[in-house]
Amino acid sequence: MKKNGLSEQEVLDYLESNPGFLERNERTLNAIINNHPKDGTISLAQKQLEILHERNTEMRKKIALLVRRAKTNDEIFERTRSLNLSVINSKSWNELNETLATQMIIDFDADFVSIHLNEIDTINGLDHIHFHEKKLPCEALLGNRATQCSSLREEEMESLFPIAKYNEAGSAVLLKMDLVRGGGLLCIGSNEPAMFSQEIDTMFVRYMADVLSSVINSLIEL
Repeated sequence: MKKNGLSEQEVLDYLESNPGFLERNERTLNAIINNHPKDGTISLAQKQLEILHERNTEMRKKIALLVRRAKTNDEIFERTRSLNLSVINSKSWNELNETLATQMIIDFDADFVSIHLNEIDTINGLDHIHFHEKKLPCEALLGNRATQCSSLREEEMESLFPIAKYNEAGSAVLLKMDLVRGGGLLCIGSNEPAMFSQEIDTMFVRYMADVLSSVINSLIEL
């Protein structure tokens, strides 16, 4: 509204059409910036400080997130390297079974791990590698997919992890293995139904399934 002179809009129009005005009138600019309104609102300078503080806080959060992600990636890389060496150095079914029983369970923060194979000569006495004449357990859960994460019923947990002790329900990630003969299934399970949910990143476990497939192919051909 116009009050005994120029209206606010006229002042704004003038400033927009004369961008150097405030630079040429530094005292006026400082007075505007540092003015403390009587109605309780904050000055322009205070507003700018608040904006800078908010941006600084947001930047610190982003940096902290990047640091956490970098640390997580380093830990995953180290676990992957160590696990790969153990799997690759497994020269027998017994050695591979031992790696599954110890290091793989720890690295995946899991309660159970099993490998199911078919059309391979049966080997007895292994608690984490199971041999089947024909059908693999819970193949229907995979369908045409190479990887599946799912909550499981008690009977499904029993078929995937036959020697384990578990709750009435759980969850698992199932990964189809690419073998030179027969079929293979890597199963990593948890007592927690939500542990291996649909939202988890399966890149790491998919990579390990491929490494295990390569080692198993070598053992098959021995």
